[in-house]
Amino acid sequence: MDALPNELLIQITSHLDSEPPSITKFAHEPSTELTFRDCTPLKFFSLVSWRWRKIVLPLLFRYSRLSLDTEPQWVPIDARLVDSMQGQLTTLSNHEFQIYHKMRSKFKSSSTFAYDEAYDDLLINLCRVQDGDNFLKSVPHILWLPHLPRTFADFSQFATQYNLKHHMKSIVLQTDKEYELRHVSTADGPLSRAVTEIWNQIFSCLEPTRVVVAAPPTTLAGLLDTQMLSSDAWTFDMKMHYIELLHSSPTHLEHRNAKCRPWDWALVHRRPWHHLAYNEGSSITAYSTYEYHLKQSPKMLYLILLRLAKEAQACCNIESFSFTGVFPFATNITTIIRALHRIPTLKRISVQFAPGAENGLLSEPGRLGRAQPSDFWLEWTESYKVVASYLGVFDFADGAEFMSRDCASERQGVEVGECMELLRKRGAGWRKASGEGVWVRDHGLDREVGSAAADGTVAHVVVPA
Repeated sequence: MDALPNELLIQITSHLDSEPPSITKFAHEPSTELTFRDCTPLKFFSLVSWRWRKIVLPLLFRYSRLSLDTEPQWVPIDARLVDSMQGQLTTLSNHEFQIYHKMRSKFKSSSTFAYDEAYDDLLINLCRVQDGDNFLKSVPHILWLPHLPRTFADFSQFATQYNLKHHMKSIVLQTDKEYELRHVSTADGPLSRAVTEIWNQIFSCLEPTRVVVAAPPTTLAGLLDTQMLSSDAWTFDMKMHYIELLHSSPTHLEHRNAKCRPWDWALVHRRPWHHLAYNEGSSITAYSTYEYHLKQSPKMLYLILLRLAKEAQACCNIESFSFTGVFPFATNITTIIRALHRIPTLKRISVQFAPGAENGLLSEPGRLGRAQPSDFWLEWTESYKVVASYLGVFDFADGAEFMSRDCASERQGVEVGECMELLRKRGAGWRKASGEGVWVRDHGLDREVGSAAADGTVAHVVVPA
């Protein structure tokens, strides 16, 4: 093997390469295992010798994972803590001493209320612990905001040293840590700065064409600069959501300077993404609650789509959209579709509303609780009716694609097929393509229909020929 030229070794390593788990498992129920797999031939190949490692390096780091640091770094400063600092002034670091004087003067102007616990959320200040802040490190309640680990600097230096910037095509940013300060108004500023710092550091040293964020809903909302818009999140017990953003090539400078979008610090405006995929996981625990159909799941996806609709021009808006959820409520799908209606650039839509073959959820009584499987399938059917209505009225161009990944199951495939056939009978030209569960928009098949079918889900549809 050592006698082989580098060109042959490169050819050998290309046969060892395969799709990463962050792609093959993206549609699975979200978990911390998104980036893990048992077989890692490229890593083993890189351990043989320095020569082999140098050859395999560009492939080895093409799909990279960054885990957020879980160490809490922020201390809530209130009047009682400032008083305790006063007794240790001689041992405070310069940073702590500055905090003491700043907060002392602030509390003097509101001394009547500073010690009232009811005002803690208004008067509290979050201060980041720095090296040498021994007093702040000893505080019992240190809080967490999203931040990259200290080792990211070494990772960045490594990427620069081996010219890996343009070889790292995909970055998965992940954490299982929940952000717990959503109801503390004074935390919004530090959160915004912390998230800005994360994306600034990543995009300053890397040029990924694919970014995946895997995090609990509360944390994901912060990382995406959006809100949850749900007080019922606890009923869904969604441990993690995934979002995937793709763009086809490195951004041209002239495009970055255009006024086609804000190009601000938010991830959704960091690049001209052409594809957005979202996996919100399972909604089944909410089916066990009273009047489950009134519950609202987290709305980050809806808000992100609205932001794209309002702030991104057609030249750099998404053309492809994919949604995965395990028995989502039809009301949730209706909300998402309402946002999709406002994005005129879409050419490809993909959905999955039922568990995949890898998911044994329906055979786990502990997870089903008091929920009735009939309710799952009722919402599943209603969700596809909502999607079909969208496909029937949205002005898709010829060749636009719709894909249902539920069609991998024969029974579900039949039901989806019937839904699409009903749409065709009502005049919307969608023809079955060769792929599994794929339909293609064909305006040549459009026809005018004066009345809807007997079930009455659509009263009148007119599709221009």
